[in-house]
Amino acid sequence: MSVVVREAELSDAHGVARVEIEAWRDTYPALLPSAHLVGGLDMARRTVFWRHRLSHRSGLRTVVGAVNSRGPVVGYATWGPCRVDTLASGGQLFELYLLPDHQGRGLGRRLCAAVGERFLKAGVSSMCVEVLEGNPNRFFYEAIGGRLAARAGHRFAGTILPTLIYAWDDLELLVGERAR
Repeated sequence: MSVVVREAELSDAHGVARVEIEAWRDTYPALLPSAHLVGGLDMARRTVFWRHRLSHRSGLRTVVGAVNSRGPVVGYATWGPCRVDTLASGGQLFELYLLPDHQGRGLGRRLCAAVGERFLKAGVSSMCVEVLEGNPNRFFYEAIGGRLAARAGHRFAGTILPTLIYAWDDLELLVGERAR
């Protein structure tokens, strides 16, 4: 099965919502309230959210991994200007989610490399990502060259969850052989 990485389109809203819901339910059951994972992730509401987000590109960009060029979305990444106050990082990877059965196949690396390429084209040479400390997939960022740069906290459902911030000081390394 061939997966291509391309810019997200408005017609991808339902597919991105599906990936988001399945990935969150698979990744975060021990970290986030079950009420949110079960009742808070409604397909219709998330599809409306993604339609709005994809049609109003307010500084947040999205790439998707899809089966063939028009096939179903199996992963996505979003990025934009860095929001981490403690870093001088120019860009930030906000989300990287894959359907569980597409993890471990190199698509996450390809999506990260695609984000890195887009930052470089925009003149941004560094990037960070903030992940929940208990996220079992956090080591992926170390495997593709991210260094642990800081610890922080993220407010979610009335509580502060501990987070780790990984950074790439030179995106050329991320988009090169290391990410392939």
